[in-house]
Amino acid sequence: MVPRADARKNKFASRYSGDLLSGLCELVKDSDLIGCSLMSNQFPQAIQVTEYLRSHGMRIPIVWGGVQPTVEPDECIKHADAICLGEGEEALVDLLNRMKSGLPYYDTLNMWFNTPEGVVRNRLRPLITDLDRVPPPDFSCSGHFLAVNNRLVELTAQRFREFQGERFRGDGGSVPYMLMTSRGCPSSCTYCANAVYKALYPGERLLRWRGESKIVEELKAFQRTVAPISYVYVVDDNFTARPKQKLQAFCELYAKEIGIPFYAQVSPLTINEAKMEILFKSGCSHITMGVETANSRMAAMYNRTKEHARLRSALDLVEKYRHAMDLPPTYQFIIDNPYETLDEILETLRLAVSFPQPWHHPIYSLMLFPGTPLYQRALEHGIIKDKHAQIYTRDWRSQSLPFFQFWIELYHRNVPAFILKLLLTPRVAKFLCGHAATAIWRTKPFRRFSQNSLLAGAVAPNLADFLQTVFFS
Repeated sequence: MVPRADARKNKFASRYSGDLLSGLCELVKDSDLIGCSLMSNQFPQAIQVTEYLRSHGMRIPIVWGGVQPTVEPDECIKHADAICLGEGEEALVDLLNRMKSGLPYYDTLNMWFNTPEGVVRNRLRPLITDLDRVPPPDFSCSGHFLAVNNRLVELTAQRFREFQGERFRGDGGSVPYMLMTSRGCPSSCTYCANAVYKALYPGERLLRWRGESKIVEELKAFQRTVAPISYVYVVDDNFTARPKQKLQAFCELYAKEIGIPFYAQVSPLTINEAKMEILFKSGCSHITMGVETANSRMAAMYNRTKEHARLRSALDLVEKYRHAMDLPPTYQFIIDNPYETLDEILETLRLAVSFPQPWHHPIYSLMLFPGTPLYQRALEHGIIKDKHAQIYTRDWRSQSLPFFQFWIELYHRNVPAFILKLLLTPRVAKFLCGHAATAIWRTKPFRRFSQNSLLAGAVAPNLADFLQTVFFS
């Protein structure tokens, strides 16, 4: 359940309507346990839901799980009756079995509990080493609900096919499918929760793969039960982290049994010519790769020195296969690190504009997510003063300076490269990022640019009309 927000507003600062929460309260009133899974940007909404249920007489235990309770448990336990840290499949089954049998459960591993005597903090159980033990997703739609126009409606296969999400949309017949074939990541980037997990599970193998046959069966089951799949988006942190033999075994089976175009996320450290050949012979139609920064100092701060050393050759390799993709490759960038200089940001933006058009590469504003090494550093240096504004409700597409928002908007509108490069010359950029220029950027006409960018894009098919719409309409 995601708050329905105006596309021009920050979805992370939006709240659920009273009608929707009232419907939720009615739906869960006979439950034995209420679960809420959340990431850091969903922390305010999780608090809102929990407080609403309690204020309306709900005495059913509420347990939180997911990334946010794992990386910031002391904050989360203030709001929930219990929280689950780390992987929750075994912990939740253990907890429910104990509750059903009337057995004591305050010592359930992975779980923290609020009790009359204080908070009980239990240790973590080992990671699940065999991912094939985890049951497949429930595609029956039974007991599943969807938020539509501020009310909860029962999910059906037809509603699934017609759902219009922010990133993935069905066409009424077929739907895109998000697939995870592994858990974990070989990297430990200082801005990522994977660095937190590695600290929580020292000595354990975080990177694990599912069996090829289990993955194929999941895709077949979805198509039998719900809808044909238009394309598969493999959301593994690093799909090509597999050894070549494992990658080949999966891709050959996938091509034989499924044969649907798929997208994959890769890393500069784990791609080579042989793996790229395997991917594209089996139906891969798009590659996404994290570039993050063009600057070596920032790469070191992100613990990506090895990735940075391989970056140029990795980019050349991906570009070699551009012709084989249905859509151009996607490269992900990060700017707005509080430790980053303007020149270092410009270096990354120059790399972003160096690729062939069209440009649809996301350029994110760095998020200092709780628990990560970079977050701890910023906290110690006094950079984080208001977690609610700086983390929980902040949109990672909202850059710190208006100039960056303006430049990225032009970039995604694919204006001529020479204009973007001119704006990135040190003298021009420093002037446009200065105090005087920033004050002008933040006047009403320029604010309209950032607030109504989607509207402007819809009515302004070329640059001249776009600028007229933004500044003079």
